[in-house]
Amino acid sequence: MCGIAAIIDTAPSADTERQLERRDRELLGMLGRIRHRGDPECFAERSVGTGAALGTNRLAIVDREHAQQPQTDAQGQIRVAYNGELYGFGTVRKELEDLGHTFRTASDTEVLIHGYLEWGEKLLDRLNGMFAFVLHDLRDGTFLAARDHVGIKPLYYVRRGTAYYFASEQKCLLTYDAPIHTVSPGTYLKDGREQRYFSLSTQPRDIGPQDAVATYRRLFDEAVRQQVDTDLPLAVTFSGGIDSAAVLHTARRFHPAVTAFTIGFEGSADVEVAERYCREEGIAHVVARLDRQELIDAIPEVVHGAEFFEAIDAMDTCVGQFAFRLVKQHGFKLALCGEGSDEVNAGYDLFRQHDDPVGLMRYRVHNLHRTDLQRVDRSSMMHSVETRVPFMDRHLLEFAYSVPMDLKLRDGQDKWLLREAFRGRLPSYLVDRPKIRMPDGSGLKNTLVDYARTQGGVEPGLGADIGVDTPEGAFFLQQYLKAGFPMPRERHKRAGYDYSANGYFEFVS
Repeated sequence: MCGIAAIIDTAPSADTERQLERRDRELLGMLGRIRHRGDPECFAERSVGTGAALGTNRLAIVDREHAQQPQTDAQGQIRVAYNGELYGFGTVRKELEDLGHTFRTASDTEVLIHGYLEWGEKLLDRLNGMFAFVLHDLRDGTFLAARDHVGIKPLYYVRRGTAYYFASEQKCLLTYDAPIHTVSPGTYLKDGREQRYFSLSTQPRDIGPQDAVATYRRLFDEAVRQQVDTDLPLAVTFSGGIDSAAVLHTARRFHPAVTAFTIGFEGSADVEVAERYCREEGIAHVVARLDRQELIDAIPEVVHGAEFFEAIDAMDTCVGQFAFRLVKQHGFKLALCGEGSDEVNAGYDLFRQHDDPVGLMRYRVHNLHRTDLQRVDRSSMMHSVETRVPFMDRHLLEFAYSVPMDLKLRDGQDKWLLREAFRGRLPSYLVDRPKIRMPDGSGLKNTLVDYARTQGGVEPGLGADIGVDTPEGAFFLQQYLKAGFPMPRERHKRAGYDYSANGYFEFVS
């Protein structure tokens, strides 16, 4: 897991030493803005040459001693800067070895190099993981920039003339007077054109309830097993809901050193349930109480770090980043979480109220890369913690996305498929616990909404042209603009799709 930056000129000329030095300084400046995305001792690992400069702030997880970046093959034909993790990459590596490729490290990064040499961009069809990478082919000066299937890891770019500038976060690109583009999930950029390599099927799967539950359970187990395949100790952010409980339970089956982390206000529902389960199961558990003033004080840092202008996303990140700060304080650099389950498994109350719950699922899943998955990436990487999301495993997501809606919303029960997959594995008070949104379960409720609504100095009508229509929305948009980001071209949230058409959320706890 890393932060990456790259400068690639598609029409390079013979660079002078001074030009190479200038490009190196430029790359170093980009990496400096995302220093938090790696270990201090692995800051700005980089390679600069004619036509391209690639760099990485490496958070060493796999083959920590030998996986320095950017990596290249023995002949120096390919260079890659890579952020992410490939799950089960040993299978692809074995296939490449059988084809005659020789590896010099045990890292997943090197699989990208040899895979590209063998298959070109078709390599992407073989990958399961969370990733964003920029690969430069020195044989012909071309590049391949790619992002994982659902956008767990971020990748942005600007284009100036014949040069492309890539980075893990938008803040690296603000100095360039050019529009910032997002590499879309499941796509790659090659020769200036974006091509899709992954799509989720919109055809409902013909499957019965028992087979669906059994298949979901098997795929979930395999997703978690691959994601906990590490010698590092693991943290699981645990809210006391079924999503994170499923992750916690399964992680403990396949890894010997798992600790649960829970945050919330004093007396909050999430903390009480999480403490009960961990106590009953003898799970190592770290709990921290949230403080209103700390959350308020964190707003400017969070908006800048997480790059959010939507009020809901920014407020959720104010809470979430405290969980990962706690994880970091206790010496962990690798965590798992339950994000993405509600979107694909129809977990929100909006699904029961919506005229087209299948359409809502598709919208929510395909919007995750700029909402909840962005929140997980930024809030964890602000504290140099890699966080994996088992519910977004490529194979599990492909299956769950195609399961008929009547196996997700069944007899008035949301998330029926997931609940039945874990019935008997988890206690009934977790399996049957009603969905409680984070602001409610953590005890946050309207704390930050009320604060934002009372702040003066917000320009009247700010954001009205893109649909911002609440005082708290205007407040957080102003914070975003103050952080130096450009005015968004569109909203990332829709009433009736991301939140109640009547406003924020209704609280049940």
